[in-house]
Amino acid sequence: MAESLKQKTISGMIWNAIERFGSSFFLFVSNLVLARLLSPDDFGCIGMLTVFISISAAIVDGGFGSALIQKKNPSKADYSTVFFWNLFLALILYIILYLSATAVAKFYKIPSLSDLLKVLGVIVIINSFTLIQQNILKKQIAFKKLAKMNLGAIIAGTCVGILFAFLGYGVWSLVIKTLVTGIVQCVVYWLSNHWRPQWVFSWTAFRSLFKFGSFMFLTSITNTLYQNIVSLIIGKSFSAAVLGYFTQARKLEDVTRQSLSSVVNNVTFPVFSQIQDDKAKLREATRKSLKLLAFINFSIMTLLIVIAKPLFVFLFTEKWNQSIPFFQMICISGFIDIANSLNHNLIASLGKSHMLLSVRSIQQTVAISLMLLGLIGGLWGLVLGYVFSSYTNFIIASIATGKLLNYNLLHQLKDIMPSFVIASIVGTILFFALKFMPINNNIMQICIISAIYFLLYVGIHKILNIESFNYVLQIITENRNHEKESKRDTGN
Repeated sequence: MAESLKQKTISGMIWNAIERFGSSFFLFVSNLVLARLLSPDDFGCIGMLTVFISISAAIVDGGFGSALIQKKNPSKADYSTVFFWNLFLALILYIILYLSATAVAKFYKIPSLSDLLKVLGVIVIINSFTLIQQNILKKQIAFKKLAKMNLGAIIAGTCVGILFAFLGYGVWSLVIKTLVTGIVQCVVYWLSNHWRPQWVFSWTAFRSLFKFGSFMFLTSITNTLYQNIVSLIIGKSFSAAVLGYFTQARKLEDVTRQSLSSVVNNVTFPVFSQIQDDKAKLREATRKSLKLLAFINFSIMTLLIVIAKPLFVFLFTEKWNQSIPFFQMICISGFIDIANSLNHNLIASLGKSHMLLSVRSIQQTVAISLMLLGLIGGLWGLVLGYVFSSYTNFIIASIATGKLLNYNLLHQLKDIMPSFVIASIVGTILFFALKFMPINNNIMQICIISAIYFLLYVGIHKILNIESFNYVLQIITENRNHEKESKRDTGN
């Protein structure tokens, strides 16, 4: 049983990583094309609307998805009840978005936002049809199946979005891309999964799931507000163009950080939930996950900071150069976000949704205070407050984890520090080396610096026999052996 779960975890992480990075790649390609066709103001407009769509999506889920995953044996009535509740909320929220579209446009003083929001808001209804299907597969740790379906939907939406961009639809190509992706995903889920809702709504099931889900819901709402508050402040206090530069920087950084974060959330939560009664096993699983993620995340974020300038010029042209300092600061923030997500999942997997809500509330109160305090210093004061808040979030979450699992801040810092120090030293050396590099070609700069960086980063880990690197090798070896056994069994 334990070995089977271990294999599922490894396979789940790999397939979820394939899905997330594959999805991010196609979204990145779409964004790359659109960035050359659209202006920073266009991206700023979509960034403003994303705040309202994200909040609506969090309300629709309502924490019930997490409650279904956390519950060991959910019934058919549980699934049907949540399905109809999600659909009902989605319809109500779309009506609210539609009626408030004019007010949103007036708030930002951009009339075109009204029609954009009315159309883009339909995605809230579309996505409500997929939530239960997704949660069933996540609970089964069937990430290979999820990866194939999600990647297919992303590819379809991306291709259509790019087509409409070339046809001259401008900012509407972003809206069309989102809607097509959601529709294809919905159709594929329902064709591939045998689950169908029963015509039943159980208040008993609702109350049972609400006990855990309500705290997860409030946590999700506050988290969504926090993630979008910077965009909200920039859009209102500065301009759509400035928000466009910030949004573009965030999107590029999201290709890696959000992909890793999604792997953490999608895989560790159901796995941790299954071993929640064995604290020793749970602590070791958390520790290994943190080491693995630190090794990967620190290396990528540091490299992105180093090659930020040639990367942006190559990908988006010099039109987007004002995004570069935003991008570097967001990458510094992204250093520790993965560890924060892991701590949140650990708390949730133990059924402590009320504690998670408290932790998130404290984190966001401190974070928003830092950003508002930073706003006194203008735009960059705000951004610095945003960066510092990521580290205060990690400290607060690790204190809570320490109380639950005896895996506190000092333990976690000890586990991630080797990779952090190595990444920082190698990154600093190459950052200054790039400035004196005699080669002016952006592609050559990116390739040479990246190759040297990974050789040094991996080489130092190997020479010093750092445990996180050894764990990466162990996972690769075990997965290969598992794949060979699966092929052999299939052949037999």
